[in-house]
Amino acid sequence: MASLTRFTRAVVPNLRVPRSTYIKSASTYGLSSPRFFSAVAPKINTPEVTLSHTDSDAIHVNWHDIQTSQADPHTAKSAYSYLWLRDNCLCEQCVHPSSRQKLHSSADIPLDIAPTSVRIENGEAEIVWNKPLRHQSDNVHVSRYPVSFLNTYRSDKTSEAFRFNQIKPTTWSRDEYDLKWVSYDDYMNTDAGLHEVVQRLYNRGLVFLKDVPIKDSGATDVAERIGPIQETFYGRDFDVKNIAKYLDSPPGIQLLHSLQNTVTGGASIFVDSYRAAELLKESYPEDYEILQKTPVAFHYLNNGHHMYYRRPTLVTGEDQSGPAWDMHVNYAPQFQGPMDHLSPAEAKKFYRAYQRFADFVEDEKLRFQLTLQPGQLVMFANRRVLHGRTSFDPASGDRHLKGTYLNLDSLKDKLRVLSAEYGFNTGV
Repeated sequence: MASLTRFTRAVVPNLRVPRSTYIKSASTYGLSSPRFFSAVAPKINTPEVTLSHTDSDAIHVNWHDIQTSQADPHTAKSAYSYLWLRDNCLCEQCVHPSSRQKLHSSADIPLDIAPTSVRIENGEAEIVWNKPLRHQSDNVHVSRYPVSFLNTYRSDKTSEAFRFNQIKPTTWSRDEYDLKWVSYDDYMNTDAGLHEVVQRLYNRGLVFLKDVPIKDSGATDVAERIGPIQETFYGRDFDVKNIAKYLDSPPGIQLLHSLQNTVTGGASIFVDSYRAAELLKESYPEDYEILQKTPVAFHYLNNGHHMYYRRPTLVTGEDQSGPAWDMHVNYAPQFQGPMDHLSPAEAKKFYRAYQRFADFVEDEKLRFQLTLQPGQLVMFANRRVLHGRTSFDPASGDRHLKGTYLNLDSLKDKLRVLSAEYGFNTGV
């Protein structure tokens, strides 16, 4: 079997390695700019609520939802900090009516803020505050909160559900990956088609489209249905024939669109690195822990560049936005630099753990293989799915793919908005 390698901390178009198989990055991701997600809550029935009491720091309410209370008794009562409530006032003086951005800072809330009156009626909580924000002089401010808003933040569980952070990806092997082609027309023109793609991108990290127009803008047209293109030094898109380079903050989603393919060979290979990590954890938990803790050196020293970074192979618990996005994998043999920061004893433990993880990655049972034909397109999660190809004979014909990138935040945004409207299906 040809060996598999993969870039990391870089999302790169292609490194020509004749008569070999290589793997591209499932890389790390950094938030490049502030994002404000659509304030759309999942469609659930809002239970009735009554005021229980107030104390020096919070209001306390009782929720009258028998089914929820029995399933999760602690959610039958909730407490809301005065500081939190005043900071999250929804009125137009506090939140811009069109941009939905806050018009004050959390630092503006007086530490001794408290209500002079609280009432809950007609599906709304009304609070009159005892003082203005710091550095302001208005005497009375009234905040009103729909009961649905309070219900969203009644517990960690409900707020996680609001953001769809309670969902978990579905890992797969070669035989478990269920290939489903999504029509380009459905994807571009219907919510159902778009929703299927973003759910599948989250659930499995890998999705295929068919009947994409064979034109240079095909990949970018598909990407912009989800969000804006994330440009790199390649520009808005790239031809899969460039020299690989190393990027410190790569995009989260890569798209590849087949424009021409008449060569012998050149099948695309996809491996779910999350499944490989699961298998390592089940069989060798101590090695899984070593790969979580040991920083791996990555560098690029070539053609006037000197890039260097350290990241563990398995990264978990770093994304504070919620457990739904809690893992990514860095595995890139071509870009590994000298591990000079390890002692001989540490090196031995690392190399053993790394070899065992590589054995799972190389396992034929994990390798889903497919030859992209003209008009077909693949989207995959760079921090998760390992992508490569088999060798091909360049003299046998022509092979041309066009690619582009998306920021992972665009997927999160679209997934939340569509799932709030239509629900989330783990089976997609």
